[in-house]
Amino acid sequence: MKIYALSDDVFTPRNKLFDSISQLINAGVDLIQYRSKIIPHDTQLLKNICKYARSRGATIIINDDAILAKQVGANGVHIGKNDGSLTQARQILGKNAIVGVSCYDSLDLAIEAENYGASYAAFGALFTSSTKPNATKCDLSVIKAAKQRLSIPVCAIGGINASNIAMLQNTGVDLIAVVRACYEPFSIKENIKALKAKF
Repeated sequence: MKIYALSDDVFTPRNKLFDSISQLINAGVDLIQYRSKIIPHDTQLLKNICKYARSRGATIIINDDAILAKQVGANGVHIGKNDGSLTQARQILGKNAIVGVSCYDSLDLAIEAENYGASYAAFGALFTSSTKPNATKCDLSVIKAAKQRLSIPVCAIGGINASNIAMLQNTGVDLIAVVRACYEPFSIKENIKALKAKF
């Protein structure tokens, strides 16, 4: 299992974004998604972040926007059901880019995404999420079934923190996407250490 950290407009506002991502990388997180609903995005800041991440061997994924991912030199994009097609993302970013897909609680969506060349399939929300309180709920059994059916990595997301992360131990999940628990209640370094200690 590997921590997949996400940025957030509340926990990592723009003026703290570079510092937060550098702290995540220094804490041993090498897969990070930039997720922000504040537009316009600061493309120069994102270019600097992607350049820094590359120099440290870390991977930056942009949420929702394949064109932005290409503009800033990110490693890939993560798309949901309203963010354009996987085929379009591949056309924009090329065959070697990472294209992750939100599959909510649907194994059928994940199988379809894999057939179209998705790099990983994300399922959730596994638990109640403060960052996305209205997200579709997904049972742990879906993660286990996905691991049996898919050959691409499986990602779990939604309300995962140090108190419940151990519940994923026997699912076979590859990536654990975490937002709030990366930034609270302690320093980023301490929070990542606490998460890793539980699995």
